[in-house]
Amino acid sequence: MKFMRSNAASASLAQWLFVVACLPAIAGGCRKKSVSPTATPWPISRSDPREAAPVENWPQFRGPNAQGIGTGRPPITFSESDAAWKTPLSGSGNSSPVVWNDRIFLTAEEGSRSTPDLYVMAFDRRDGHLLWKVRAAKASGRTHPKNGHASASTAVDGEHVYACFGSQGLFCYDFDGNFVWHVELGDLEHIYGSAASPILFENSVIQLCDAAKNSYLAAFDKTSGKLLWRTARDSTGSWTTPVVVPVETDRGTRFECLVNGGEFGRTGRLTAYDARTGRELWFVDGLETLVTPVALYANDLVFSLSGRNGPIIAVEPGGEENVTGKRERWRLPRGGPYIPSGIVYRNRLYVVGDQKTLTCYNPGDGSTIWSARLGGTFTASLVAADGRVYAA
Repeated sequence: MKFMRSNAASASLAQWLFVVACLPAIAGGCRKKSVSPTATPWPISRSDPREAAPVENWPQFRGPNAQGIGTGRPPITFSESDAAWKTPLSGSGNSSPVVWNDRIFLTAEEGSRSTPDLYVMAFDRRDGHLLWKVRAAKASGRTHPKNGHASASTAVDGEHVYACFGSQGLFCYDFDGNFVWHVELGDLEHIYGSAASPILFENSVIQLCDAAKNSYLAAFDKTSGKLLWRTARDSTGSWTTPVVVPVETDRGTRFECLVNGGEFGRTGRLTAYDARTGRELWFVDGLETLVTPVALYANDLVFSLSGRNGPIIAVEPGGEENVTGKRERWRLPRGGPYIPSGIVYRNRLYVVGDQKTLTCYNPGDGSTIWSARLGGTFTASLVAADGRVYAA
């Protein structure tokens, strides 16, 4: 997504972004950590990565590669006078705006707190008016008050909109709001609800279905909803979203689907699956039990940040089976965020922790570069563009 001051979509996004650029840095010493002999600091970059999202589309949670990086020049002030337009929203929800050309997509819940109606909505990016609104289902089951029933963001491909509402299933609509297909996902009951967003890969929609029991990861044909593969998981709850990354191996390029996960009474796990077949490839143990942040990927390294001040782990992808301690570049014993996903931007890893602290790490060796205390509470995942990192 390219953010521009004169761009209507950026004005919409500006309502929920708060810039944390030019922060007064507080010198930070290195936490006690394990570091591989191959770990070396990364030099800072002065330019955005080639993978930064273009102006037209922000097609899923955290952008096209789920890394939260856009292009352009976003604003740094967010007053009423800075907004190009403002549209009231009916209902409530925690999903992030998803954009394709001149359309913005959101999910929402309306009605009673225990069994609200669940909606998918489309807005005109140019002036904010509602284009269409369709009722997908009626919610059921428990959830955390901060989570709700409409936390998963949609995914779009220019023709279809995909929305997941946990136990109510995965829904597909065309760009005019017409129903295309719906698949049942089973009982995804969890005391804290569900929040994983669908992602698109080649001809499939990949959906994480973690619950208190019978968790799994699955891929569906994005045209028909037909099940392509399904892989059982030991996780008993996570609220993260999968990420697919290309990895070069001795046998050529393979696409790894990275998923954080947790299990009550045990430590959590970062797992990589073959995005085309669902086969489990490798895993790293040692995450916190409750995991919400999305895995990050930059410069051939995967970063897993687990919640409630849990570990931060940098691991080399491309392994097989249990790679705990074997392919880890470095590991910090604490510092992971509870809910917001971090971001690797211009060769720096930024993390908003539970204690209202923004910390900048060197992704190459895990060393702390600086840390700054912020006012307020942060829940939304970090995004970045034009040399600035935004938090909300």
